Amino acid sequence: MYPEACFSDVVDHESHLFFECKFSSQVWHMVRQKVGMDTVQAKWVDIVSWLLARSKSKLAADYVARLLVAANAYVIWQERNTRLFMNQMRLPETVSTQIIQLVRYKLMGARLKNTGNVRRLLRDWEIHGKETIDDGG
Repeated sequence: MYPEACFSDVVDHESHLFFECKFSSQVWHMVRQKVGMDTVQAKWVDIVSWLLARSKSKLAADYVARLLVAANAYVIWQERNTRLFMNQMRLPETVSTQIIQLVRYKLMGARLKNTGNVRRLLRDWEIHGKETIDDGG
């Protein structure tokens, strides 16, 4: 299916593992559009650059983008461990669905301002009926 070298100890550094190997890159290309990162390539330097440019932003959309990058790294790490230690492999589509769901669940519990943009964002993530809390942040 996918080369094991992607998740082997030989190339086990974060920039390759989380975004640049064939499998991780496919997953990244499936999830990035969900947070407006369509043009951000599966290169760690590009992703970090994009995030740094928005690091002080309090926009909900930028918060969600940070969540997605973190969820991507977390789920890819889980996939690596599952492949190495349990000899089980999932398709990129399955992994990308798990990443989207993880971010969605995190958003369900997030405290966000009650604005039109936030309500639209929650609708885009299929979160209905959530009462947003204006906590000033």
